[in-house]
Order: sequence, then structure tokens, then C-alpha cells
Amino acid sequence: MFKHSVISVDYSDGWEKTLDHLPSTIRLLGLEKLTLVHVMETYKRQHIEDSPGAIEGHLKKLKEQLSSDLNVQVDYLLGRGFTASELLEAARKVGADMVIALNRCHSSGHALFRGNIALNLARMTRIPVLILPTDSKVAEPDGTVMLATDGSKSSRNAEKCFREFLGKGNPGLATWVDEGENDANAVLEALSSEFANVSVQRLKGSPGKAIVQAAQHEDPTLLIIGKRGATPISELPLGSVAEYVTRESHSPVMLIP
Repeated sequence: MFKHSVISVDYSDGWEKTLDHLPSTIRLLGLEKLTLVHVMETYKRQHIEDSPGAIEGHLKKLKEQLSSDLNVQVDYLLGRGFTASELLEAARKVGADMVIALNRCHSSGHALFRGNIALNLARMTRIPVLILPTDSKVAEPDGTVMLATDGSKSSRNAEKCFREFLGKGNPGLATWVDEGENDANAVLEALSSEFANVSVQRLKGSPGKAIVQAAQHEDPTLLIIGKRGATPISELPLGSVAEYVTRESHSPVMLIP
């Protein structure tokens, strides 16, 4: 499914929760390699403990620890600049097929949004991103995987990813928000006829809110949703369903471009 992921490492308060998720996430996704990436944000004042030598020393120790504990290949990179774009550039450079980052904030405030690494990744990415909320529990590798779809072209890759989880035995829940005529009915009927381990749920209301509320009720191991294209960091409008779900979900979200 996924083989190689970049992991956002920033050593800020709560960052260790990412490490709590890694053992089960590796099993869930089938990961074989991790690349730890710390980005030195050059516009911020640096302390002595934030020097390149000190950070590289921390990364080296973490690499050795994770290699031993998780039995996967681990490497690391040190970047400079804007964190989200540097993480995506690192993924391109090392050939990773996804990025994992922690979401610390469910606020929609513009200033907070621009400072949230996970949500900036969600805006900019052209590869899958796994967002781990700080308040989410550690996922069960064989737990339920939830798909939120509207049947559109932009959700086809998300549906393909969902099918892969169903194929390896995870229970599935496919959801869509009933907003009148769309292509979701046909997609979900095809899923339920092809897989015995999937159930279908029609949601009512505002799409983003309805999906987040359903996820809170169902408590899935993973919530998969598609997104439309990439957005430059200078053009960050709020409001799309995928971005709302990414920001507000208390379950891990896999965002699939």
C-alpha cells in the first residue's frame, strides 16, 4: 500500500504523540521505511539547543531508537525554510509516497491556520498526508476504515485507497452526505456489492460537520477523504470539506489528492 513515509519532527510540546502512533501506523499502512525530517524555520530566532549540530544529534538518536524498536529502515534529513513546503520537498527528494504530521489545533482562526504545519500540508500536498490529531487514540491496525466520498473525480484516489484496506481485511464504512443528485450512490452500491466487509451510511447536513460527527460516533481507525489539487501557501482560503475535516477531526485523517 504505502512503503515510505516522511515524518514531521519538530520537538515541540506534544510532538511525542507522533511516536505513540508509529507502531500501529506502520502495521496499518505496511510502511517499510521512514525518513525523519526536521525543518529549521529560518524566520524564527534560534536558540543554542536549536543549532544544526544539536538537532542532527537528536535526529540520529531517534533514528537509532526507531530502527531498533520498529524494525523498519529509518533515515533523517534536516531542512531550512517554511516547514510544510520543506517536508513536501523532502518527500520528493527521497521518493517517499506520503507524509505523516501531527495536528495540534482544531481552531479555524486564520493566524492559527497559517501556523499549523499539518493544515498547511493539507493545502499544499500532491501526495497522501496522514494527519494525527493530538487527541486521537492510537489506531488499531485491523480496525474500521471510514471513507467520506461525494462520488466526484477528485475522490477516486481516496476510493481506490479505501478498497485496498478492504482487500486486506479491514472492516469498512463508506459515507456520503445526501445533497441531492450526485454520483456517490453508484460508488457506494458498487463497494457494498463487491465487499462483504463494508457498510454504507447516508449523512445529513453540512458535509464537513456531518462527516466529523459521524467519525466521532463511529470512532474509525482511519478516515479517508479526497482533496482537489494543491493550493499555494499565499492563497489559503478556508472552507473546503476536506480541509474542514482535516482540521476538526478527532480521528486520524488520510488526505488523498
